[in-house]
This record gives sequence, C-alpha cells and structure tokens, in this order.
Amino acid sequence: MLNRIYFNAVFGGLGGLLGWMLFGIFAQKDAPDDQVRNQLALGGALIGGSIGYFLVGSEALRDRSPLRFFRLGTYGLLLGAIGGAPGMLLGDYVLYQLTSTNRPGDAVALAGAMLARGLGWILLGVAVGFSEGLAARSLGKMTYGAIGGALGGLLGGAIFGLAVEQSRGREALGPLWGALGLVILGAMIGSLSALVQAAFQPASVRVLRGWQEGREYSLARADNVVGRDEHADVALFRDMRVEKNHALIRRRGQRYVLVNRNSPPDFTRVNGEPVNGACDLKDGDRIELGGVLLRFQMRAGRSAPRSRSAALRN
Repeated sequence: MLNRIYFNAVFGGLGGLLGWMLFGIFAQKDAPDDQVRNQLALGGALIGGSIGYFLVGSEALRDRSPLRFFRLGTYGLLLGAIGGAPGMLLGDYVLYQLTSTNRPGDAVALAGAMLARGLGWILLGVAVGFSEGLAARSLGKMTYGAIGGALGGLLGGAIFGLAVEQSRGREALGPLWGALGLVILGAMIGSLSALVQAAFQPASVRVLRGWQEGREYSLARADNVVGRDEHADVALFRDMRVEKNHALIRRRGQRYVLVNRNSPPDFTRVNGEPVNGACDLKDGDRIELGGVLLRFQMRAGRSAPRSRSAALRN
C-alpha cells in the first residue's frame, strides 16, 4: 500500500510539473479581458490532463509496459482535462467572490484564496480518481478513487492557492511558487486517491517472489485476470511459465476463488497443492504461478471464508 501511495504521489507531482510547463508555453499571460476565461479553461485542461495522464498510467510504468501506459494514460488525459478546465474556472470565480471585498495579502483574503482553489480543484481530483477506476473497469475503484481524488484536490488546491498568493508581487520567484503549488496538487491527488482505494479495497495479491517483487495488485473487479497479457489485472511479465491468461481470481460475494484457465496444474498451485479447476482462497494463501509466488490478502478487519473447495460451485 505504501509503495503505491508513494508512486502515485511522485507521478502526480510529475504531472503537475508538466502541466505547469505546458501552461507557461501555450497560455497567454496578458490575454484580453474577453479571452481570460478561455485561457483559464485551457490552463486547467493542460494541468488536469497532465496529472491524469501520469497518474492513471503510473501502474503500467511500474510494470515497464509502454503500450499499456499510453493506453491507460489516455483515460486520465481526457477526463483530467474535462475536470481541470471547469475546475480552474470555478476556482477563479469563487476566488473573485470571496476576495473582492478584501485587500490582497490580509488573512481573510489568503483564507479565501486557499478555499477557492481547493473547491475548484475538487473537480479535477474527482475526474482523475474516476478515470483510474474507468481504466481498470472497476466500479469500486471509480468510487473510492473519486473520493480520494476529491480530498486530494481540496487539500492540494488549498496549498496551490497559498503558493499563488505567496507569488504576488514577486516576479522573480512567482513561477517557482506556481510550479511548487502544482507539484503538490498532483502529489496530493495521487497519494490520497491511492490511500482511499487501498483502505477500502476488498482484497489484493502481493508478489513475494519473481519480477516486481513486493508489488501489490488490488483485486477490485469481480473477475481479475492473472497472467502475462497486457490487459491482465495482475500483470506477471517475463516468466514464460506464466500463460497470457493463466488464471482468474473470481469474487463471489464474500468468497474469492482461483480459477485455472487450462494452464498446467504444476504451474498453478495454492499452498503447494496443484489446482486443476478451481480453489477457494483465504487470507494468507500462497499462490504459485510458474516461478512467481503471490500472497492473497483480505482487507484488514474483514474475515475471509475458511472453507476450501477443489471445484467452483455456481
């Protein structure tokens, strides 16, 4: 869990930095009054799309799968841009309403600026978190990702607002404050989205032996494909004894079942026992697929079924 929070924070921060660079390149700083809204929307779309692209594609980058990164990142790019554009406009509108009667620099104006930016970037956080679940084709990840993204957008946006206010009247340091604010915004959206998803994920598998040792994969879908395929939910590359669609980890209510998809039983074991058809899983079970060893983990505080079956019963 901590690894994913860390990587999401790093990739979200990189997305924020890229968004700041793109905003500086393509947005007009001295736009006419009738073009200000268009420039704000453009800036929000660039920032949101960049953060979304890096965050949603971060899992594929960790798997060193460029094709999957470009495919998954597209979800974050599109939905991040859709959330970022109105988020920037909303933040600017709320900022004007809250601070129009206060002098720049006083405590009330500063608090208003932080609140305004936080409220505006909630839209971006929701869009990015939702796009993570959409890319994974998981309703649970959509819901929890959106909640975590909203919290990250609120907190990160408030810090971004503070950074913007600190940059006023400091032309030399202004761009650095803006870059820092967007890096923190992206990192907060990424880390809190991952934190909420991890807290509520029903189960996961952790790689104990093999490539990507220590990596944890959430089992958020009803049917989670395990194998070497680019589209697998639990992607186990490099071990040729693992089939492209080696097995399914199927969720049925409170039960989790490992289903062998016609792979050699000797290369599909649970706690050392070959699995021909299907096998119920319980917390702590060790799954061997080829030379890869996984540990099945239920969410903390939730009891797993204790029965074990050699066949899947509908």
